[in-house]
Amino acid sequence: MKKITFAFILAITFSQAKAQTPDSVRIFLDSALNILQHNSIYTDKVNWKIVRDSTYLLAKDAKNYNDTRSALQFAFNSLGDKHGWLVLDDQEYRNPNFKPDTSRISDNIKYVASKGPKLYNGIIDNKFAYISIPFFGGQTAEAMANFAQRIQDSLCKNVTTETKGFIIDLRLNAGGNMFPMYAGISNIYGDGLVSETKDNKGNTTGKSSIKGNGILINDSIFTALKNNCGDFSKYPVAVLIGPVTGSAGECLAAGLHARSNTILIGEVTAGYTTGNLGFLLPGTNNGIVIGVDVLRDKTGKEYLENVKPDVEIIGDDFFGQANDKKIQAAVKWLNEKMQ
Repeated sequence: MKKITFAFILAITFSQAKAQTPDSVRIFLDSALNILQHNSIYTDKVNWKIVRDSTYLLAKDAKNYNDTRSALQFAFNSLGDKHGWLVLDDQEYRNPNFKPDTSRISDNIKYVASKGPKLYNGIIDNKFAYISIPFFGGQTAEAMANFAQRIQDSLCKNVTTETKGFIIDLRLNAGGNMFPMYAGISNIYGDGLVSETKDNKGNTTGKSSIKGNGILINDSIFTALKNNCGDFSKYPVAVLIGPVTGSAGECLAAGLHARSNTILIGEVTAGYTTGNLGFLLPGTNNGIVIGVDVLRDKTGKEYLENVKPDVEIIGDDFFGQANDKKIQAAVKWLNEKMQ
């Protein structure tokens, strides 16, 4: 009887909280909660009855949109979304439980990253072509095509008749636009599906594939190379990853991992593998950006949290490759593949 009475009182409290809230504010809250519940990739992890009731209770005295800030932050935090954010009155808010863990990043990688995004390339052990692919944020067709070709040209300048394999270094790749990155090494992937994304209902929301010299998005050519230096889809590839590797860099790593004759070496990535989508809220400069789909490689494996290495190696010496443990592990594996 006490439990029934308590539940009845609680229900009255929530009802009063909603009744006391101005209509415009209640509509604002309803809009935000509906966006979170119906679109978030994490929706099944949330008890929406409790979250909704608690959100209305926290906002019971709200007289305007800005007064709902703490209530909406509570609802947003309930998702456990590391990649998304809220914007209220042009002020950005992210879940404080997911602050970037910079302690995992070595001083060596911090130093190299401070030099800005650069393509590094070379030949290692006289027979392995090496390329480091950095962050790239360009969005225009020209910028994407140029970056893709730069990747390919940087790779090709180190390909010789003695080349037996490849080392693709993603330790400095914090993300950006993954499509020109895919296109830039399309002749290493080979033709076929690279990755896809699925929403919270299991529906396919996007597909990335390689065809010829370019990347196809949902069967339409998005970025293509003008030229390449051969088909390397059968060659062994070692991919280096670490705590800076994030978002597009993680997509690149996951796509490569599903490729045959490929290994991931290094450390667990940053953990931004969900695909984000932005939604506007009523008012001015209000909105929500949340993870709405999850990355899957061509084998169907999901990457909801991060990308993990096959061989964990801690430590870096980016410009001293003879002492770089990740590079040396890659060389060891590639040499073994030649036997």
